[in-house]
Amino acid sequence: MPHERIRHAIPQIKKLAALWPVIGILGPRQVGKSTLVRNQLGIDRYCTLDDEDVLEDIDASAKVFVSRLQPPTLIDEVQKAPKLFDALKSRVDKKRIPGQFYLTGSSGFSSKLGIRESLTGRIGLLRLYPLTLAEQHQKSLQPIPKSPLEQVAPHRKPRFDIATFSAGLPMGGLPLPCFLRDTAAASLYWASWLDTTIHRDLARFFPRGFDPRVPLRILKRLAEASSQGELFDPVGSLKEFSRRKVLNYLVAMEEIFLLRRVSIDPRGVGKDHWMTFDSGLLQHLLKDRPSEGTTLSLVRTFLLNEVLANSEYSGIRPSLNYFKSARGTPVDWVWDDIPIKIITQSSLKSIGWQERAVLGAMKKLNSKRGILLAPIDQPIVEKKGISVLPWSVWS
Repeated sequence: MPHERIRHAIPQIKKLAALWPVIGILGPRQVGKSTLVRNQLGIDRYCTLDDEDVLEDIDASAKVFVSRLQPPTLIDEVQKAPKLFDALKSRVDKKRIPGQFYLTGSSGFSSKLGIRESLTGRIGLLRLYPLTLAEQHQKSLQPIPKSPLEQVAPHRKPRFDIATFSAGLPMGGLPLPCFLRDTAAASLYWASWLDTTIHRDLARFFPRGFDPRVPLRILKRLAEASSQGELFDPVGSLKEFSRRKVLNYLVAMEEIFLLRRVSIDPRGVGKDHWMTFDSGLLQHLLKDRPSEGTTLSLVRTFLLNEVLANSEYSGIRPSLNYFKSARGTPVDWVWDDIPIKIITQSSLKSIGWQERAVLGAMKKLNSKRGILLAPIDQPIVEKKGISVLPWSVWS
């Protein structure tokens, strides 16, 4: 397929398959989970729980269904049949051979208590993210550093210039729409994707009284905040619904990987904020509202995917919280106790107030270093402990 790219997750999945009898690959709808397992890992045996006949077989007897499977087998959309997990447990406990079953899911099935207890000690999990910039351009995985300061060097030039990075922002990384150059076609794709995700996948979490107005209103308010470059707190901004109702929908939207929660650093003040999982989706929601705030929000979303994906495929999961003091301006991340703020100015003469925000966070966090991420092509080591790095430094 023209949009298919070799995924950086493959070596990590192979490591899991050498250790665990069951490998779980989680991620948003159409992020490429089954394509990766079938086409790039070469797992030919395949069944999908989107097939009603398969679901009926499992409902009749999950153990009989599993007994007929010949490893290695891929089971797609496995979250649709919770009965399957106890049957898989019984099967792999008889023969603890690594790499027997590959499970893919577009919701976090491993977070459910009964399923988690069945899988404990039997499954290796990996989250598949939208395509990174390096994957789109078929460059090798750049292992994520243990500390962001490892990338600070005036002579270190990123692999992607600012023009290439900026061109990827509105496209995002979902395998099909990120390669569409026709904006109308991309908009049509995202409209269909959202309709299915909300009215089918999200609705399953609310067997009684599903109210599509809530997720749609959440996404609308998120787009409004993003157009201003603001961090989005839906609980505080949706007064038309109860706090409990909004929280329930947010948790479900996170469970199907539609939204990402970014937690507040425990040393700061404020509430968690929420983002879309992909900048292509955010661009669709923004409906072509060009502004400095729009650019900032797209960079936040795209860059977070870059760091999280490269970390996951490197076998690490860094803690990335945001920080806000009682009076200061928020900084986007705290990574290894280093405050990091994304800016849209390329001229160092215009970033004085942004430096002050980082300096204030450095003081509160008792950190000697801080980072500004800017639309530049070459890192700059500044005074006062602040380094200015390109947006693409971790791509």
